[in-house]
Formats: sequence, structure tokens, C-alpha cells
Amino acid sequence: FTVTARNAAGTGDPSAASAPVTPYAKPDAPTGVVATAGVSEATVSWTGPASNGSTIDGYTVTADSGAGSCTTTGALTCVVTGLMNGTPYTFTVTARNAAGTGDPSAASNSVTPTS
Repeated sequence: FTVTARNAAGTGDPSAASAPVTPYAKPDAPTGVVATAGVSEATVSWTGPASNGSTIDGYTVTADSGAGSCTTTGALTCVVTGLMNGTPYTFTVTARNAAGTGDPSAASNSVTPTS
């Protein structure tokens, strides 16, 4: 960036250029989402995005039916609790950084919590 000043006499010379900057971008979608069923819960793990845009602040895991979710502050695994035993679920994961929340991952494998 450069800066110029303007007054009644006109526009002055530009300043020296600033250091280069790169705007933040939202992170890509996480990949490799895998779910493992438990009793009324599922453990979900994934691989972080290929492109972060900036440092990842955390992840959110969401059940396909909206039945449950969990968040992390950087861990690549999370346990979604409060699920109904005998009901199948898939999960998606989103990553967030300073620019916002990225697109959701592809759905995990289907798992059915048991009692």
C-alpha cells in the first residue's frame, strides 16, 4: 500500500510502499472424517484442512440430523454425546479461523450408537 495526501494545491507524492500483506481466507474443509459409535455417543476424528488461510481457532462437528455437535479448540477428534441408541448418524466437520468458518467436510461413515 502507498499513501498520498491531497489539498487545494493537488495531490502529493506517494509514500514508500508498505510491507506486503496477505488477507486472511476461510479454511478449506477438513478431510478424512471417520466416526466410531459408542453408547449414546460417537467419537469423530479428521484431518485438518490443506489450506488454513490463517491459524485454525477450532473445529465444530455436527450430526447429520442436528441431533448433536461438539467443538474443539484445535484437537482433531471430538465426542458427540446425547445421541439416540439404534439411530444411524453421519457427521460433518467445519474449521474456523480469523476469517470465519469454512465449508463443511464430506460426511463421515454412518455409525449407530448402541446401549
